[in-house]
Amino acid sequence: MSKGSARKRSRAWKAICWSRDMPIYPLIPIGLFIAWKSGAFGVVLLFGLAMLLTWRRQAVYTHVGAISLVFLVLLQSSDPAVHEAGDAVFAIESRRDNGQSVRLYGESNGMSGVLIGRDVELGRPGETCLVTFEPIPFSPLRNTGGFDEAKWAQGAGLSFKGEDVHVERCRPSDGLNGRMLRWKERQLERIEATHRPDVALYMEALLFGESRLLDEETSFSYRVTGLLHLLVISGSHIALLVFALRWVFRPLPLHREMKLGLVIVCVTAFGWLTGFSPPVARAVLVADVVLVLSIFGQTIRDPVRMLSWCAAALLAVQPYLLWNLGFQLTVGMTLFLLLTRSMWTNLFSVALYAQWFGLIFLWQIQPIISIFAPVYNVIGGLLISWAILPLALVTYVMPQFEPTLYPILDGLNGMFQIHHTYRPWVPLHDITFWHAVYLFVLLGIGLILLDKRRSVGWIIAAVSLLALHVWLEWSEEPRVTFLDVGQGDAIVVEQAGITGVIDVGGVFQHPDEQKRSTFDPGADVVVPYIWKRGETRLDFILLTHADHDHIGGLTGVLDLIPVEEVWIAAEVADETKRRALVDELEPYDVNVRLLEAGERPYPWMWVVTPVNAGEDENANSVSVFMKVGDLSYLLTGDLPEANERLIPTVDVDVFKLGHHGAETSSGADLIARIDPEFVVVSVGANNRYGHPHLDTLARIQGRRLLRTDEDGMVVCERGRCQGSVRRAVRP
Repeated sequence: MSKGSARKRSRAWKAICWSRDMPIYPLIPIGLFIAWKSGAFGVVLLFGLAMLLTWRRQAVYTHVGAISLVFLVLLQSSDPAVHEAGDAVFAIESRRDNGQSVRLYGESNGMSGVLIGRDVELGRPGETCLVTFEPIPFSPLRNTGGFDEAKWAQGAGLSFKGEDVHVERCRPSDGLNGRMLRWKERQLERIEATHRPDVALYMEALLFGESRLLDEETSFSYRVTGLLHLLVISGSHIALLVFALRWVFRPLPLHREMKLGLVIVCVTAFGWLTGFSPPVARAVLVADVVLVLSIFGQTIRDPVRMLSWCAAALLAVQPYLLWNLGFQLTVGMTLFLLLTRSMWTNLFSVALYAQWFGLIFLWQIQPIISIFAPVYNVIGGLLISWAILPLALVTYVMPQFEPTLYPILDGLNGMFQIHHTYRPWVPLHDITFWHAVYLFVLLGIGLILLDKRRSVGWIIAAVSLLALHVWLEWSEEPRVTFLDVGQGDAIVVEQAGITGVIDVGGVFQHPDEQKRSTFDPGADVVVPYIWKRGETRLDFILLTHADHDHIGGLTGVLDLIPVEEVWIAAEVADETKRRALVDELEPYDVNVRLLEAGERPYPWMWVVTPVNAGEDENANSVSVFMKVGDLSYLLTGDLPEANERLIPTVDVDVFKLGHHGAETSSGADLIARIDPEFVVVSVGANNRYGHPHLDTLARIQGRRLLRTDEDGMVVCERGRCQGSVRRAVRP
């Protein structure tokens, strides 16, 4: 190794170790204060430890600057306000149409929020409307692997949410911001009217920071390959914009300082136009600082320190960004690339390690990742940043150039199609905050060793991921999980290396309503949960009966996860309905097994009904008794009370109320005979059927009740059951 390369690598090692004065120090005091105000004491502990180790090494101006930024946060810190119901003046900044469902984002009474309604005709970005709505809280995480709306709202700075929206009248918003939003909306409508949908998607995303055309299939392809960040305007786009503007302004008969000033104005205006999302805000602020210093003939000697001050300044203005995943990714990954810029010898190496490092952030929201994500990041990054983005800009100005994008987009879509066919996916097992800390520390150690001895560094990084996977698998306990799929059933059973699902939920979708994004309990709830449990296949799916709220999510599961067998009742009321179900399974190459009362598919599972075929579909529900771990379970599907006499008397710890707690199921005689300690009801919030019925609840008085509409998913393991929303089991 040459002396020059040795010196570079020595500098890289010092950068990774952050040297004596810790250049990222400006982020530590402000992060500590925001975390403390939010009650995130695990984060407080980490920031506090970093503060103790580094505060004495800082210059006086660093302490003064950090304290000033913390003071700015203190000025903004207050208890969150609650928007009252009734009439309100709402300034619309963004609108999302999804079939007949509409989401409006904007401000009211100085608070940012979102309003949700159906058949909302009025209200466009750049308009201020008189609206009525009913305030509702943001939903917390209800299923592992699902969408944590409350956490998302915290990171997005949203203060309120409303439903049952009625827009009475609108007028153009006052001021420059209103004019900009209306102009932007006109441009987006022009793009959508004149260009192919996939071309319009990339033009809106890369030129305006707008993702409203992003459909489920494309979003999934970008997420699983780790490319979603490429559809967000970020540092590379801003750098390309600065380069293009300097080239355009070069012939102008102006002084150099005046040209740089024009570039600053244009770059800042572009950030404003795109809404100053966290990646854009970070990139624009850094670009403006660099350009201002360039005006005075100065250069950036320490880019890590500059980025840290810029990020700290953004947090001082918008403290909620600390919890914004986009902010975490853009700052974290940029710091990673700056600290290690002298180490890498090829694009693939940096893409691979960056992907591993990025998992710490992606683990929060993503249940699965492709093993080829680094390759896709290299190829996709080059295509989008250096081909699609410039051509999208040219096409926006001169639409006749649109066909030049076709072969590139078709090739990119072909890559995604091949990837989806072979599914080289690795599940991202659910981890705790301290698991993420462990991963961060070991990957950091591997990175330091990578600078000294490359093979050892790669080994440490790989072993850290492998060790975490082994630990998560080894520490698993037998469990049964009642997922929250609304008004339906979906139960995941895990025991002795066997993973199966009993029913898969279902939601009615109006056939005439064309939605860009639809909710499928199989694909959106069951599958992400399975992935977050570290599984990529299912041993069985048991369908208790053929009602839509029990089988509607079946194809959503089969499209994404291989299934060994699908079990259905041998006794049915409607042979035509069963034939249709079997035909639906035919394309998936899955075995169909007919269950009869008395069968034992596994030593710990016993089928107890149906005994004889009845005319009612619910009467033919498959009921099973299970012994999973320390708990015994009785699951009866939608079995009516009249058929419950066929169930033998057994000791039961956990009983799922039949037919979602309907009055006609879960009779007093059955409850007395099985004497359960825990009772679970899978039911949708504010459902039209009035489930669970008051008479049914009276029959289980005194037992520990958990309901998915209030408690979220219910997990039963280690001798107890608890909900994901309410951690303590109610008496």
